Amino acid sequence: MRRKSLSMLIALLAGTLLFGCQTYKAGLLNPQFQAMDLNSALQAGEYEQKIDNFYVILDSSGSKDDNYRGNSKFAIANDFLHRMNVAIPDMDLTAGMRNFGATRSPFAKKTQLIYGTTKYTKDGFETALDTVPWGGGESPAEMSIDAAGADMSIFDDKTALIFVGDGEYADNDPAAAVRRLKERFGADLCVYTVLVGSEDPASIHTMKAVSDAGQCGFYQSAKYLESPQDLAGWVAKVFLARVDSAAGDSDGDGVADNMDQCPDTPAGAPVNDKGCWIVENVEFDFNKFNIKSEFIPGLVEIADVMQSDPRVIVRINGHTDNIGTEKYNMQLGHKRAMAAKQFLINQGIATERISTESFGYSRPTATNGTEWGRARNRRSEFKWAR
Repeated sequence: MRRKSLSMLIALLAGTLLFGCQTYKAGLLNPQFQAMDLNSALQAGEYEQKIDNFYVILDSSGSKDDNYRGNSKFAIANDFLHRMNVAIPDMDLTAGMRNFGATRSPFAKKTQLIYGTTKYTKDGFETALDTVPWGGGESPAEMSIDAAGADMSIFDDKTALIFVGDGEYADNDPAAAVRRLKERFGADLCVYTVLVGSEDPASIHTMKAVSDAGQCGFYQSAKYLESPQDLAGWVAKVFLARVDSAAGDSDGDGVADNMDQCPDTPAGAPVNDKGCWIVENVEFDFNKFNIKSEFIPGLVEIADVMQSDPRVIVRINGHTDNIGTEKYNMQLGHKRAMAAKQFLINQGIATERISTESFGYSRPTATNGTEWGRARNRRSEFKWAR
């Protein structure tokens, strides 16, 4: 976004003098991340290749320096694409990647092709992604999508356009650019948007408008694509198509019985490609147990499912990072579990349907060696049963 303050300009010039042409290599925020292998499911005939090409547009504008959940949005966006690259199964694909921003001038409108268009290789994509040095400049999202049209002219058949950004594009209309692409590529083009940063209504509306303009594809927040399972489900939906099976779907969740690893999912619960209810963890700030606004929609969704199926019961487990004593963290984990329980009670769920337990810092879900990992560990988890 446009930043005109004198203080920022001074800081920018100072940074130029201090760092010269130094670049930043955004590695994985969670070094322990291991992608799920989709190759076995593809080779077993459970899936088939759905697209022939994919094209990434990466928002590297100045707003990417803003902090979200302990990291810059720029780092989160790069982390997502690094992990996506690892998770893509082995297929013949043509690919390209363009970014906008990545300039030291806060007022510049810049977009450039940084990969392809070429035969896709994981190493080639990774190398190109590592050349994006920083987030800076304005956000010419519409201009970038228009430029992508020329890049994609060599593509044949089905293409996935993957747009990764924060939705802060008040001075241009990326959805209009997608509509122009659809006039050119028609049903061969589907658009998938990934929101990086705060899920404020305006940003969500913008990113959904971009994917909706594609008439196929969908919107998702990067926050919900951090686990290997969730990322694999997203990659499968973008790159693959499930092969029709003669098997039924007893629980009506959209996953055939012979593929359903959770065959008794409650009605209305969102599921992953294994047919299991996707229940989002609630994360907490350091030493806090209040529910943050960004996690309220997920809790409301849990309450809605429980109200629609009175047989469902939930156990809430409270967790902490490893800072502080064992006794203190056991108490803090209990408070976090109880905060989530009270929210569900306030939504009309009977208290006897909700149990709680604290594990303190004994069951980390990520490394406690980084702030990113500690933030993931400060959580309440939900386990359901009937």
